[in-house]
Amino acid sequence: MSKYDSLRVFLEQQSKPHIRLSFKDIERIIGSKLPKSAYTYRAWWANDRTHTHALNGWLAAGYKVKYVDLEREVVEFIKEGIHIDFSSRDKRKNVVKSRISPDLSKAVSNAKEFEDLARRVMSEYFGVELRERKKPGWPKKFDLVSPDYRIVGDAKYFTMVRGKHLPPAKFAVISEHVWMLENIDAEIKFLVFGNDKRVPLEWLKRYGKTVKTVKFYFINNKGQIEELTSK
Repeated sequence: MSKYDSLRVFLEQQSKPHIRLSFKDIERIIGSKLPKSAYTYRAWWANDRTHTHALNGWLAAGYKVKYVDLEREVVEFIKEGIHIDFSSRDKRKNVVKSRISPDLSKAVSNAKEFEDLARRVMSEYFGVELRERKKPGWPKKFDLVSPDYRIVGDAKYFTMVRGKHLPPAKFAVISEHVWMLENIDAEIKFLVFGNDKRVPLEWLKRYGKTVKTVKFYFINNKGQIEELTSK
């Protein structure tokens, strides 16, 4: 059992929907020191399934990080909102439930509405407020950026041409944004898609091997977040 499994076990034994722990409390629970990045970078505490400590720790227990204070070295976990659904998850897909209602997700009908929805869903997913921001030296203002500029993403609402043909112009837009994100100084970089999952999947099928640090996500009409891969 890894040290973060110890955190999972501790959280599973709690009955409170909100749990506030100091970093020292967590170190006592896991039996070792947290890495320096946990004390330095808010992104270390992101509700990100690609982070082993999150996946095997609080997410596995059905919690998410609601708030982290690096100065006071305190983190708050909340047992509501998005969580990994081990009972119904398709093992071939990384699907996470969102607190956003299905009715709201289905009501999205254009790029602007999807951008607003993506901002809410991804803010919950990463456990930090994301909004449109631009950092000096970046090529553009990105749609979804954390206050410390360590999490950066853009929202895309694409569909196939006439419902079935590949969209070369949209493929070019995806390639351009991947290139921009790959070349900025952020810790977590991503694109999140809505409407037609075939568009990002087809792009990944052709060009996914060229992507080094940018993650692809899709928000479906049930308000769920799915991480997409080229496999």
